Amino acid sequence: MTAVLKHKRATFERIEKFISDIYFTDVNLYGRIDSEIAGLKLFRSSLKDQSYGSFEAMKKGEFSPISENETFMPLWSQHWIKLVVPADLLRSSNLHLHWDVDGAESLVCEESGALVQGMACKRKEMKISATSQVLDLVYYIQVSCTGLFGAGKGGMIMPPDQDRVYTLKKAHLFSRDQNKYNVFMDLSVLFDIVKEVPEDSSLHYDALYTGNEIVNIVTLGDHSSEAYKKAHSIGRKFLAEQPENGSRDTIHAIGNCHIDSAWLWPYRETIRKVARSWSTTLSMFDKGETFHFAGSQVVQFDWLKEHYPKFFERLRRSVKEKSFIPVGGTWVEMDTNIPSGEAMIRQFLYGQKFYRKEFGIESDILWLPDTFGYSGQLPQIMQLCGVKYFLSQKLSWNLTNTFPHHTFYWKGIDQSKVLAHFPPGDTYESALKMKDIVKTVSNNKDKGRTHDQMLLFGHGDGGGGPTPDMLERLNRVSGIRGLPKIKRSTPNQFFSAIEKSGTMLCEWWGELYFELHRGTYTSHSKLKELNRRCEFLMREIEFLSAHDPNDTISRETIEEMWKIVLFNQFHDILPGSSIQKVFDDAMVDYKRFLELWRVQYDKYCVEGQDNCVINPYNWSRKEVVSIEEKSTLVSVPALYAGPPTIATTKDKCSVVELKDGIRISNNQIWADFTHRGELRSLVHKARECIASGTHANKYVIFDDIPLYWDAWDVMEYHREARQEFSPQSLQVLEEGPLRSQLLIIVPLGSHGDLKVFVSLEAESPFLAFKCQVDWKAAHKFLKVEFPLSISATDAVYEIQCGYVKRPTHTNTSWDTAKFEVSGHHWAHLSEPDFGVGLISKSKYGYSALHNQLTLSLLRSTKAPDQTADIGEHTIEYAVYPHTGPLHTSSLVELALNFNHPLVPRRAHGQCSGLRVDGQGIVVQSVKKAEDGRGTVIRMYEAYGNTCEATLERESMKMAFSMNAVESESTKISLPVSNNQTVLKFRPFEIKTVYIESEAETGHTRRASAASTSMVSPTKKPKHR
Repeated sequence: MTAVLKHKRATFERIEKFISDIYFTDVNLYGRIDSEIAGLKLFRSSLKDQSYGSFEAMKKGEFSPISENETFMPLWSQHWIKLVVPADLLRSSNLHLHWDVDGAESLVCEESGALVQGMACKRKEMKISATSQVLDLVYYIQVSCTGLFGAGKGGMIMPPDQDRVYTLKKAHLFSRDQNKYNVFMDLSVLFDIVKEVPEDSSLHYDALYTGNEIVNIVTLGDHSSEAYKKAHSIGRKFLAEQPENGSRDTIHAIGNCHIDSAWLWPYRETIRKVARSWSTTLSMFDKGETFHFAGSQVVQFDWLKEHYPKFFERLRRSVKEKSFIPVGGTWVEMDTNIPSGEAMIRQFLYGQKFYRKEFGIESDILWLPDTFGYSGQLPQIMQLCGVKYFLSQKLSWNLTNTFPHHTFYWKGIDQSKVLAHFPPGDTYESALKMKDIVKTVSNNKDKGRTHDQMLLFGHGDGGGGPTPDMLERLNRVSGIRGLPKIKRSTPNQFFSAIEKSGTMLCEWWGELYFELHRGTYTSHSKLKELNRRCEFLMREIEFLSAHDPNDTISRETIEEMWKIVLFNQFHDILPGSSIQKVFDDAMVDYKRFLELWRVQYDKYCVEGQDNCVINPYNWSRKEVVSIEEKSTLVSVPALYAGPPTIATTKDKCSVVELKDGIRISNNQIWADFTHRGELRSLVHKARECIASGTHANKYVIFDDIPLYWDAWDVMEYHREARQEFSPQSLQVLEEGPLRSQLLIIVPLGSHGDLKVFVSLEAESPFLAFKCQVDWKAAHKFLKVEFPLSISATDAVYEIQCGYVKRPTHTNTSWDTAKFEVSGHHWAHLSEPDFGVGLISKSKYGYSALHNQLTLSLLRSTKAPDQTADIGEHTIEYAVYPHTGPLHTSSLVELALNFNHPLVPRRAHGQCSGLRVDGQGIVVQSVKKAEDGRGTVIRMYEAYGNTCEATLERESMKMAFSMNAVESESTKISLPVSNNQTVLKFRPFEIKTVYIESEAETGHTRRASAASTSMVSPTKKPKHR
């Protein structure tokens, strides 16, 4: 004992070297655990690049013998290996396979094709069950030419190395001495305790002494079997679970495996990643391991059902046994900054629909561990979709401020409240090492308010999941005196425990702003442009479908189109933080979407007439459109599809030559430009909008070199490297009367030239800009600035179904961190009686400093996609001055009109008969109900006011409010009188109303038969 006290460090390092996989492996314990066995036979299939459905074809093909050092290429290709274990070796004790293809991922299958487990850089071993069979045992291994984190050339997030060659480094059998392995795991945990538990704890020294004693017993016993058994008994006694270990804290240990649906690899590889990872988990269950595994992202379950149907049936049984727990309820783990409110609702609608159909469950937990910040409207959307718990950990990555809570109630902008938890270990891929266990308790910001915390274990991001070593550690640390109690738990058991004990939890109101990855609001501009376009096209096609009594528009195709949109809103696709191949796949997806949309639209309008328009919004519109190549002013009723009315107006646009420039104007605003094209004045009702002594619409480029995460991050210091580019020339293209238009050329040096079309239309209160550029930059950030004659401490930014306020100053570190923020269709700066809105058609990155609003236009990052944003772009935005406060400005309506203009096209008849009146109310969706009988109207209050709205439908027989995923049990009857019902809204409230008219009652839609519950289409959509 004295020696231990005198030489603590030496004793500590003695234990470390005794179990080291680097030092003294010829004589230490680690080097004695496994004994290699010769005799494994390997053969390679002659078939190349075989994928999901290739198993039977591969088995019938030709095979050639191979050995270690066999090579595999090219990147992303698939190769099959036949592995034969001679029958006489199957009687070997504790037989294992060691498999290492230079870090490439592999999937092991039985001879029948049943999935066994995945193998990769973090999991290179597989246990082979002992048997007395007389025939050789055959496995087939699919080798995927990609690593767990892709194949970045020169770094993890760098573009993939297209010349990467994978080599079979290890392929052999070995026998594991279980006694030695048991002692090895005991010492690993004891060493971990000494390393991580503070020295002022008696547990620290108890573990040190016990570990030293075990080393002595093994060494003095000459590594005999009896010595190992005796040593393990000492370790087992020390690590035995104590009924009462003296700790009030409980850690809920839950297995998981975060798998990015696409990131540093294409989504087709993710399908295999899911098969590899989840088959490993189910194999562990089959071997008697007792833990719970949380699986999220519904699309990944759907992939397994389509590509691995037999395995999916195994998974279904595991879900029924409550070992495998489906969580999340969303189609993917989506970004929450950029998608529309309706798209986020559809994530839940189609996700929960799948869970109900396949497993008979719904998830009440939103599971977003890796998403880049969380919209302030998310709590309401969750509640409306039957979800009451929220899990993440991403805010632990904050660069500036430490988020003050781990367990709290999160209130949305409408005051909806959900219970949120961020695991205090700040990870979703713990290996159950003592570091994570100690941190989970010590780092908890809500000590005293709760004694329960979650710890998620299992390799993640690129897949993998829990390993046998992790479970061995779990067996040893579950109840050690001096440590928190560690419980094998489920997500719902954890949240239930919090609800029972967490009566003193704090609240956090509004968005959960992520102080990192702000560049993702702008990276990969075309993805964001197509996402928004598709969201608007879904409004149109569903609006038409809701007015189509003959079901001409396919419900199955509508679902397929939505799933294309939803998949590409995954938090590494839409934000633009994936490799080029993911971007290329997304472009193919969006092309497929547009083809489907066109087929459905044309089918509906086959007997229609030309020059019709669709207005899916609940306000009338008066706009200039192009009919037969001629500018025409038309007026259109609210919630209408059909031919417009040709309108007249006294408002005329004009262009006037000034002494030192050009003025374009209508009856509402005028804008003065210098002869070079600088916007020096913008006036509305005698109020100058542009700050004195400067001009607006400034195109500026910043150096854009982050600390590491290239496509993800823009750093605050980028503002210190600003370069302004002045216009070179101005040309008048149109002079009214319905439209005035200018062309301004802005040279951007070696980065390309901007062509800027500035237009002002009759009856329009905003000045519109359309930029065309062939962008050729590298690590540059293009923005446009509007210094305004407005003094405001906050700017307002639209988010899903509402808005948030963010500071224009840098008073605190929390204010300073918001130097780049996300917004949807507009940002706004105002005084009590005057304001200016900056409207964007496809951009989501904004900033506001003092009196200046800035819109982020283009980035040019080089990792993980070195081609990101290079090429031709069209960018549209507008500036809108107004008198009065925001809530009387009609900014929301005008921004939607600008983003979703009236487009004359062929249409079938007229769609009308629906009316929604209410100041500040926006109809977000008009669609067929999922039950196939009624119509669903979703709407929200947009300006933060309490108000009423009247909904009217011709021949409306009944109306119900219901949740957003249209659960029959949530229907609440609404009073109907004279085909109307009155709805009351709180600020930013979203409502879903189900209505049936006389025509709909008794009419059974073909897709729903007689079911009163939500059903899935009989024909499986072709989607990811």
